[in-house]
Amino acid sequence: MAGAHSPSWFETRRQHLDPVGLPRDLLHNAAQVNAVEKHFSPLLKNPAVRDAMMRDEVPIPATDDREGYFDDRHLSYWLSGYEDMQVIRQMIPDSALSRVLDFGGASGRFARHVILADRAASVTIAELNVNHVAWVDQHFGPSVRAVKVSPYPYCPVADNSMTLCVGMSVFTHIDSYETGWLAEIHRVLDEGGYAFLTIHSEHTWGVLDEHTGVRRTLANCPSFASAWERGKPMPAERMVFTYNEDSIEHNCNVFAHTDYIRRCWGKWFDIVEIAPGAHHGFQTVVVLRKRTKMRLAAAG
Repeated sequence: MAGAHSPSWFETRRQHLDPVGLPRDLLHNAAQVNAVEKHFSPLLKNPAVRDAMMRDEVPIPATDDREGYFDDRHLSYWLSGYEDMQVIRQMIPDSALSRVLDFGGASGRFARHVILADRAASVTIAELNVNHVAWVDQHFGPSVRAVKVSPYPYCPVADNSMTLCVGMSVFTHIDSYETGWLAEIHRVLDEGGYAFLTIHSEHTWGVLDEHTGVRRTLANCPSFASAWERGKPMPAERMVFTYNEDSIEHNCNVFAHTDYIRRCWGKWFDIVEIAPGAHHGFQTVVVLRKRTKMRLAAAG
């Protein structure tokens, strides 16, 4: 498919910037502490959080080396990964954290918290951006590795090798290859393995007034402007709004009704839980489990 789309920004290698320091350094930076969002503030008083920050020897990437997450609020960047880890541990058995596939894991915002929680754990980050892969290789130890993937469904990870796949804000940007990536996740998960994926659901559609980031992204998308109306339900079961016609990578926002998730994703996995608003207050968390051979035989 060479020449089918514009040269990819994700494959353009560039020089990394200097990291902004170790997490523990941020605790002594008044500007960083004062910039922390209100809902993160209680974490700073939590002894377990402070202990994790003191143990974390991986530096914080510069803003440009982490997809711009949290702008220059470096302490918030670290705390957001910690918060995600706590949500996952509430919904997924700790035993599933032993071999993690961090799908779209960038430069390790979440991955660092897996190995802080369990020194014996390992994380494989599957990432489009070649620069994030290089950053992980340079700054993380052997417990966290990264592989470059393409937009097309294939992850160079062995069958049945992962106990958990985490994909936060990934399926919100996958249109045509959704089922292909579900099949890949199914392939690499061990029997009984879990997936923790976030989506834009009908709940997200209903709170776009409060969480305006997605609306700003889609501000110049005519199909979204004609479909979204304040206070009105999502008008279709699955909706794709494309804002970059020249690329197949990260070029759209996808909304999927939870009925669609149960019907279509349920063909691949057991649906363990669907939790509206569980991720940052507006994304819906979908927890899946790979069926064991015994249960597959019973279903047959």
